[in-house]
Amino acid sequence: MSNTFFIIDDDINIRKMLSNLISKNDLGRVVAELNSGEHAVEEILFYNPDIVLIDLLLPFKDGVQIIEAVKKEGFHGKFIMISQVEDQHMIARAYENGIVFFISKPINMIEAINVIQGVCHNIELERSVQLIKSAVLGIAREGQVQNKISANDTITHIFTDIGIVGESGSNDLMKLINKILDFKKQSPFSPYQLQDFYHQIAVEEKRLENSRANTKTIEQRIRRTILKALENIAALGHDDYYNSKFVEYSTSLFDFKQVKQEMRYMENSLEERGKINIRKFVEGIINKLNTQKKD
Repeated sequence: MSNTFFIIDDDINIRKMLSNLISKNDLGRVVAELNSGEHAVEEILFYNPDIVLIDLLLPFKDGVQIIEAVKKEGFHGKFIMISQVEDQHMIARAYENGIVFFISKPINMIEAINVIQGVCHNIELERSVQLIKSAVLGIAREGQVQNKISANDTITHIFTDIGIVGESGSNDLMKLINKILDFKKQSPFSPYQLQDFYHQIAVEEKRLENSRANTKTIEQRIRRTILKALENIAALGHDDYYNSKFVEYSTSLFDFKQVKQEMRYMENSLEERGKINIRKFVEGIINKLNTQKKD
């Protein structure tokens, strides 16, 4: 599995250097960059990267404050601090708060590559251990497992069509759809509240992953993922109004007026962006799953 990186540094040259280093050495992919600590906590929690490369001294909020905040929210990614600070007390404080390595500026490319490769190797070992635990503890009836796999395959296919299969919130969205599917099997005519399922997902993450994600965090991840899907579908329609994926998904998963609004925004950034309805999106996917079963 390719590791994901988040780079936070107020020097654009450092960000470019690290991004190129990661790309050219096949270490993974950079999912986002920031030039300050202002929105770093929210963005790290949303993208949930495997590794964060972070400067110590940043505008608005320093690297240690950011690390402390995201760890309180249950973030489990690895931190590599890259800074020209030589104060041993500050460096020690950074290690105490969870960084795994400290690389001094100016950056030595060989050192940086070796450090990142080492952290990636440790992550792979942790994943292997987790897979073994899951294999030992995972108990389910074969029929239930096959049905779940079949539904998940279809959902993954839809996610791929609308360009969100690699988004950070796609796992939360998959969980939400499955929970609503299970609820409808038990109570097909009963109403439901999305907030109840967000809460369930947050509780499960806390129990299984020692996460401190809350209901708001889960909803934000899902909302931003669906907004990305709207953006992708609008882009398809903007390029080709008769594109098969645009025709299929623009009305089944979204309000078509909002798709057209997003298309107008693409042509003129002064326009408002299109809006999404999470319930309509989820119900649209569930309808496609039910249609597939009938076929």
